[in-house]
Amino acid sequence: MNFLELASQRQSCRAYLDKEVEQEKIQSLIKAAHLAPSACNSQPFEMTVCTKENAKKVEELCVAGGMN
Repeated sequence: MNFLELASQRQSCRAYLDKEVEQEKIQSLIKAAHLAPSACNSQPFEMTVCTKENAKKVEELCVAGGMN
């Protein structure tokens, strides 16, 4: 598959299941992100995991800030 085919099939998910993600999956995703390359290999990113308790609050703040 070439890039244009891949890009044409891209989707932005806007609905999520009300289901907790297993801790092992979260840790695996964090590890993969940590290993991802960055400009000048500086890894300037930070990660925040939103659990069910605070995810709704984060969503409300993002919407209030103009993000979708």
